[in-house]
Amino acid sequence: MAVSIDIDVLRDAAGSAACAGADELRSAGQPAEVVPVGGGASGVIRAAGEPPIEVWVGVTPGGFTAECDCAAGAGLCAHAVALTLAALDDGLAWSSAATPPSAVAVDPKVAQLAELARRIPARRLAMLAAEWAATDRVLEGRLRAQAGQLAVLTAGELAQVRRTIDNLAHEATSGSGWDLHDVEKAGRAIVEEVEVLAQRPPTDETLLLVERAARAWDGISGYLYDAWETYDEEPAEIGDALRAAHVRLCEQVQPDPDDLAARLAEIIAACEIDSCLDEPWDYLAVLGRQRVKALLRRP
Repeated sequence: MAVSIDIDVLRDAAGSAACAGADELRSAGQPAEVVPVGGGASGVIRAAGEPPIEVWVGVTPGGFTAECDCAAGAGLCAHAVALTLAALDDGLAWSSAATPPSAVAVDPKVAQLAELARRIPARRLAMLAAEWAATDRVLEGRLRAQAGQLAVLTAGELAQVRRTIDNLAHEATSGSGWDLHDVEKAGRAIVEEVEVLAQRPPTDETLLLVERAARAWDGISGYLYDAWETYDEEPAEIGDALRAAHVRLCEQVQPDPDDLAARLAEIIAACEIDSCLDEPWDYLAVLGRQRVKALLRRP
């Protein structure tokens, strides 16, 4: 259920010092972007001469909640108030039961490594991340996205990614010398293109491009499904990765649910085998229960 935020009450709770700091940040255009996360809002505050600070705000069962990287931590700091003001300006839909980042389950291995990373001096940690990103396109994209360096794809860039995906799918089975490994290799390359694409700001155009990638994989994955004795897990693994990227992008873009349902139905029907997007319940948050049931009842 959606709720509204009384900014006057929030300002009173934060205090004059935090509010004054928040007003200064807003005057400086911070945060530059507000991202809906877990029913609340997330953003990165970049102040001159200071390291970037990530902050989240939302309405949880315990009331209005803030989580910030600054020393104030969970209090209503200037960063939290600034983010709230920006979210209100953007018309963010606030959930009455938001989930703060600290409450999200994290893989134990990831949590362990994150704790280890906190013990590394910032300069060494930055160099370590840079060394890995230099050899990994997806990680490089994530690094640039976190630094706010990635803009919306231009028409030319979209066309180039489209050609790359089409060529990967075509070349995997063209000529007389191709084999099943070429199909698997093409599928993983398509996933990489999608994951790099997913680091860019989400748009309707990128969503359609991911759907094109799903169609491309649907068109060649049957060769691996037929060779199930050798390729038992690979087709589903690649398809699951494409669908996960598509679902995340749908949640970010929030396309018209009827249009999305129609496109999914067409993609699923066009596939000679099971389409990698044929898991309607994964789209419950963007389609709603009735549209999901309609997809499940399709002939």
